[in-house]
Amino acid sequence: MAHTMEPGTSVEIGGLKARPDLNGKRASIVQYASDRERYQVKVVEGGEELYLKPVNVKPAPAASASAAAANATTPPSATAAGDAPSETADLAPETEVTVSGLKSRPELNGKRGRVVRYVPDRERYHVVVTETKEETYLKRANIEVLTTGPPAEPETAKVSETETLDDDAAAKAAIARESIEAAAAAAAAAPAPPIEEIKDSETLLREFFADVSDATRDAEVERILSCFKLNPYEHLALRFDAKEDDIRRAFRKVSLLVHPDKCTHEKAKAAFDAIGQAQQLLGTPEVKRELDFNLERARDAVVKNWRKNTRNDVVLRVRFSGNREAQLAAFLASDEFHELWKLEARKMIVDVEWRRRKLTLRIKAEEERVEKEEKEEAQERKRKSKAQKEWDNEKAREGRVGGWRDFMGAQKKGGKKQKVVGAFKGPKLKKEERSKEEKEEFHGLDRNGKRVLRPDEVSKAW
Repeated sequence: MAHTMEPGTSVEIGGLKARPDLNGKRASIVQYASDRERYQVKVVEGGEELYLKPVNVKPAPAASASAAAANATTPPSATAAGDAPSETADLAPETEVTVSGLKSRPELNGKRGRVVRYVPDRERYHVVVTETKEETYLKRANIEVLTTGPPAEPETAKVSETETLDDDAAAKAAIARESIEAAAAAAAAAPAPPIEEIKDSETLLREFFADVSDATRDAEVERILSCFKLNPYEHLALRFDAKEDDIRRAFRKVSLLVHPDKCTHEKAKAAFDAIGQAQQLLGTPEVKRELDFNLERARDAVVKNWRKNTRNDVVLRVRFSGNREAQLAAFLASDEFHELWKLEARKMIVDVEWRRRKLTLRIKAEEERVEKEEKEEAQERKRKSKAQKEWDNEKAREGRVGGWRDFMGAQKKGGKKQKVVGAFKGPKLKKEERSKEEKEEFHGLDRNGKRVLRPDEVSKAW
């Protein structure tokens, strides 16, 4: 559609996929940004300003008749000076063009190509580069037609066609041009508002890689390798209350930064493996359930400590008019809460992991002890079994019985005792001998003081 909607035109938003909440809402045209090929609109409800493609805005039903009448009376020269031609199929197939103005693929700038067709759903031309035969999809603003015929007519010729307009139409056109130029200058000086546009995955991926520097990739690798190893949420830089969709988006974003094919850091592969393992752990229901349980305990501990510390906080009471639930909601949404939650979660996860490892070591030591006792018992049983077999051996038994019989027969005959190897041999008794002095000693004195004779002396006396 031609960009002829003037500032202040009432339009209706439709066909948005990234912001479906805005579809059907009324807005007003602020200006047409030719560098972005989009209309800057201001939503009536809320006052939000966005940049939308021409296909996503259409005149409001109530103002369609007046807008059509105004457009019918507006001359071509009333179009904004900075307006660019719209992305319509104005180039026929097989048209020779030159690529220019690409930021994501600067190596293609200046190369010649050939238009294959126009793709309406992507609003881009399918172009084949002549030199490399590479196929790509480009905007109309990034291709220039190669002119082989006579030079184009000067702008003065086009302007001359409007000289036949009446004075009122020319005055309106001049006023419109001045207002649009003033709005464009103000918009260029002001910071750019958020851009609302829908791009295909290929274009988003190229723009993402073009905007990310090597320093950013290296910093992300260092962050992943230095973060807390026992919490996969920290590997993906996620809040602990993130949903499954948030986990997938975060993995996609981080993986694009640290992929070994794109990142030149020497430890990029280790970082990529770490976030892959983190996503796998968060995708395992048992692991995620246990982790979320410990994180919930840490969250309750932080909230309990916050309630205790802010019980008598007059500033918070005045700010939230004594509403404790509103105070808690504001605290839970703050970065301070998430940082405290992170520190408390680390303490609890480390404590649980320490207990688990300690229990694992105790179980392992107990298993080793039981295994050692079982081996010792098996060896003892084997030794006893071997001894019993040797004892029950018939040859050994006959030898023992025969030796005992021979010994007993020799005892009965009174013959010389046979020496038995290993038999007990008692000590020899020696007769006690007394010296002469000991023999002369007496036993003692009687009551009368007389010497008491020894038994041998008594026998001699008799």
